[in-house]
Order: sequence, then structure tokens, then C-alpha cells
Amino acid sequence: MVERLTPKSKRARSASRSPAASRHPFGGWLRVASVLWFVLGVVSCLSAGPRHSGDEDAVRQAVSRFVLALNNLDWEPFRACFASDATLFNPEIPEASMLDRIDGKTAVEASFRAVFEATRRQAAGPPYLHIVPRNLRLQLLSGAAVVTFEFDRDGGSFGRRTLILRKDPDGWRIIHLHASNVLRRPGV
Repeated sequence: MVERLTPKSKRARSASRSPAASRHPFGGWLRVASVLWFVLGVVSCLSAGPRHSGDEDAVRQAVSRFVLALNNLDWEPFRACFASDATLFNPEIPEASMLDRIDGKTAVEASFRAVFEATRRQAAGPPYLHIVPRNLRLQLLSGAAVVTFEFDRDGGSFGRRTLILRKDPDGWRIIHLHASNVLRRPGV
């Protein structure tokens, strides 16, 4: 059965709609289009990928510069990787002057100076070291990043490093370096 619209039935239908829909010539279609536009906008933002991709690239470059300078014992580029308020936990190695936390860039540099000098006496190079990060993980925070990686060392041990970097006006700088070396255990 086909419903016939009379002036009275049109008024009844119109009264059942929302006030905004009845005032606008497009009725509910405008509302549907607005919601659809909003949903499409949200979906496109979510599917655009990580918002920090520029920061992620910059952090990866900062870590690469750090590792390259360390491998080559290239002092000026190496020391430029650290913030003025940097802290350090050294691994238990003979070249490390202390195993307590080291505070401040000057003290961190003094500790690494000793490591650089001892390594230069023991190895030919550059590169003097052969750190090749593996299992690298980067976690971005607001204005900071945590980077962890491992690398193989001579004698069957492996190194573990955690770098915390802060975004400064001059780029990403290391504010904390935690270094440890571990002997591999059979079956682990």
C-alpha cells in the first residue's frame, strides 16, 4: 500500500524531526554529511602513520652519530652527542674509572677520555671499536626518547646499552647512558 502525503501528514512528519532538521532545507542530510566528514577526518589522521616520524629519524641519526664517533674514537663528534647535564653508568670494564653514577658532561667526558686513551693503546684503527647495534628499540616520548640496543663483544660476551635522549634546540642529545656487558650463558 502506498502512503499518500497530505498536508496534514507532511506536518506530522516534519514535527517528528529535530528542530534543526526542520529549519534547514536539506534536513537531516546536513547532519549525516557532517558526521561522515568528521569520521573520515579521524580515520585519515589515524591512518596517516606515526606523528613523530621526523623525530624518529632524527633520533636514529643521533644514535648513529654516537656509535660512529665511539667506534672511531672521534672525540669532538662524540662529546657533542651529550647534553650538559648528562649522566652515565659505566659497564664493569678495566678502562672504566668508576662504576658509580657519573654526573655532568665534564665528568662523563673525563670517564670516556680514559676509555678512549686505553682503547687507542690496545687496538689499531679507526675504527677502534666494532659496535654494531642489533635489536635496536626506539621509544619516543614528548621531547625525549629511550633507545636500547645490544651488540656482540669479543670473548663471547655482549653489550647492552640504554640511551635516553632529549630534544634540545640544537638537536637530540644524550642525557643518560646506561652501559652493561654480560657473559653469554649456555642455553640462555
